[in-house]
Amino acid sequence: MNNSTSKHMMDKPYIKDVIRELTLLGYEDDEARRILIKYYRPLKRSWGFGPNAYNLAKEIDLIHKAVIKKFNPSEPGQIFIGHLKNRIKSNLKNKA
Repeated sequence: MNNSTSKHMMDKPYIKDVIRELTLLGYEDDEARRILIKYYRPLKRSWGFGPNAYNLAKEIDLIHKAVIKKFNPSEPGQIFIGHLKNRIKSNLKNKA
């Protein structure tokens, strides 16, 4: 029994448009798919399907660049939170 309509996320026109916009922003096709999958669910939960493909791709690009940015203590707009990761891990270990 073959279903002619696919339910896979990557087959939807909206997702294809977002991937196309990410490639226009300079990402390779595989990397665009990877970061879309990484950030799509949290953004969809926050915004729903409100933004068009271009705006969603710009927001994904902005978030991705913020996540991969290295901490620079001389930049006044950055706050170091790396020590919190170890505290969270130790708290989770103590609860288990």
